[in-house]
Amino acid sequence: MARTDWIVHPNRSETGPDEPGQNGHYRSVPQRPRPPATISKCLAAVKLPRKMSGLADADGTITFGGTDWWFVVGAARTFARTHLRPDVPAPFGFKRSGQWLWWDNTTTEESILDGPDAIEYVREYLDQLFPDFSVKLTDSR
Repeated sequence: MARTDWIVHPNRSETGPDEPGQNGHYRSVPQRPRPPATISKCLAAVKLPRKMSGLADADGTITFGGTDWWFVVGAARTFARTHLRPDVPAPFGFKRSGQWLWWDNTTTEESILDGPDAIEYVREYLDQLFPDFSVKLTDSR
């Protein structure tokens, strides 16, 4: 057989009415169920000033949410740097050579977000990102 020859399955090459085995017959394909939507379990609602109402929800707040606090602090920092001022605190934290380095120049062996005081560290960081703004934190994990 030459490279330009094609073999077509018989039930795909017959023309005719819209019936099983005919070209053009619609066959539904079973669909897999969609995975459940990820719901934010950690939320930070920041009350914005009136002059920023175009960026706020109807109640005047902007809410940062995620499945954990890492996304919340990252999104909040990006928002603050973009819409408030470029000189925001350093990123919340990262791990280098087995040590966690935090925005306040402290280091730990374990992540502070894994401990019972995680929400308080997040509050302290967000208070630095949004000075003089009201911040409400919710942890429903």
